[in-house]
Amino acid sequence: MGDVGRAGVERAVVALLAASVLLLFLGLGANTIWDANEAFYVDTPRHMVETGDYVNPQFNGEPRMNKPVLSYWIVAGFYQVFGVSVGVERLAIAVGAVGILFAAFLFGRSLGGTTAGLLAALIVATAPRFVMFSRRIFIDIWVTMFMALALACFVLAEQKPDQRRRYLWLMYAAIGLGVLTKGPVALLFPAATIGTWLLLERRLSDLRRFHLVSGTLIVLAIVVPWWAVIYAQQGWEPLQAFWLGENVGRYTEAMQPGERDIFFYVPVVLGDLFPWTLFVVGGLVWGATTLFNRESPIARLLMLWVVWHIGVFSLSQTKQDLYIFPIVPALAALAACLIQHAITHGRMRVIRAGAVMSAALMAIVGGGLFWLLGSQAQIHQIAGANLLGVVLCGGAVVVVGLGLASRPVVALTAIAATLVVANYVFALVSLPAVEAFKPVLPMVQTIEARAAGRSEGEPIPPVAHYREVLPSMAFYLKRPIEDIFDMQTLVARVHQVPAMYIMMRPNHYAELQARAFPLDIPTCIISRHTLFEAKLKNVLSGEAWPQLLLVGTRAACAR
Repeated sequence: MGDVGRAGVERAVVALLAASVLLLFLGLGANTIWDANEAFYVDTPRHMVETGDYVNPQFNGEPRMNKPVLSYWIVAGFYQVFGVSVGVERLAIAVGAVGILFAAFLFGRSLGGTTAGLLAALIVATAPRFVMFSRRIFIDIWVTMFMALALACFVLAEQKPDQRRRYLWLMYAAIGLGVLTKGPVALLFPAATIGTWLLLERRLSDLRRFHLVSGTLIVLAIVVPWWAVIYAQQGWEPLQAFWLGENVGRYTEAMQPGERDIFFYVPVVLGDLFPWTLFVVGGLVWGATTLFNRESPIARLLMLWVVWHIGVFSLSQTKQDLYIFPIVPALAALAACLIQHAITHGRMRVIRAGAVMSAALMAIVGGGLFWLLGSQAQIHQIAGANLLGVVLCGGAVVVVGLGLASRPVVALTAIAATLVVANYVFALVSLPAVEAFKPVLPMVQTIEARAAGRSEGEPIPPVAHYREVLPSMAFYLKRPIEDIFDMQTLVARVHQVPAMYIMMRPNHYAELQARAFPLDIPTCIISRHTLFEAKLKNVLSGEAWPQLLLVGTRAACAR
């Protein structure tokens, strides 16, 4: 294998992969809830455990039927075993992340053997975006796991015909679990990919060997019971809202501000497995050639998986980067097989060029961290950014040196080792440091401290968001939070109650003051907080992170 033996490569990959998997389970409770997504998967299962109602998901005092129930059941199960906490919910995310790594291994092994499988898993495990998502995005991690494992089971059924029935039944079970986690996408994409593959392989007649009847029964046995109970209790409305509104509606109508054109997913694909980007591109080029030849049926299958996801969601009116996250294990497997093939056939120039260009990407990002978030930053500074910059830039120098010294395989190992170290710094130093810029828990503590001085029989002041989405407050405050988006509605609500706490931006507070003063409603700023918004365009423009106010009205100002 060139400059090192196969056994040495595998040992290095296994060691780095083990270190990466370990990181998935470290420091899970160091951060408060990440708003806009994670709060739903922390608090809804808590409500289930506390009330014993595992049929009707609720969040913030309202039914939450925009996603199926399995994700909440999984977290609730972890709560039952380990107790209710944010760290336990993230433990469940980490388990799903390990499942994704296993799927990447299975894909890579099917293409190029055990070494390629281990390398594919390592590529995913060391990608910073994967590390970030594996600590905060429950539903997309788990649906990615189910969808990828469904396709992996199909691959195993093809490669082990004597065990075809077992693997196909496992495939159908994974599809059913995916549908009960997020919806019909978990069925549509495996079906479309496998169907197109059979068509290109001229094997449509093989469908009769796929145990379609028993497979359909497996999927229905997993998916139907909960929906049947919901129908029996609530009728057609929640079914229509989910199956039509949440799926067809999201596809045909834009649900996020700002235009996202048909090329939106190009940088997503290039960034998901940074800095292995150049190898991913090479893997995609190779995979594209298999669409037109019979060189590798499994590579063709994985490439169709990628094409279907990117093609379908590029035409969707609602585009989110995580919609195509299920392709990540397949991308890693294609890249790993490209690397394996180049090493096996002595094409070290390919490895050397890819390693050097990957090092350049690492150096660019490392330098950017110095200037944008490190000691050179004028406004935004995050602990660990300097160290991350040193690790990435230093690793890049080592990688380039190894490449120029004609040790390209060792250079690849150095890339992975650099990323492992950088991910540890990111997860255990930088992410906890972000807590200084997250306002929810300090606001909750302030509200609770002021509530401790209430006289007996005094009503509890309501708490509201005004044009903000900070759902984690419902978990920490342990009661519903009012969401208000219209100033007239807010003023009317303030007028109704003797005291109220409101989270709002400074410009909105100025408007509230102007409206409340003629009505003789006292208002006050109780506390100011910096709101962490990790948007690259804001950091590049040098804009300060926004301020969020905790505002009191009437008696709340007298505490």
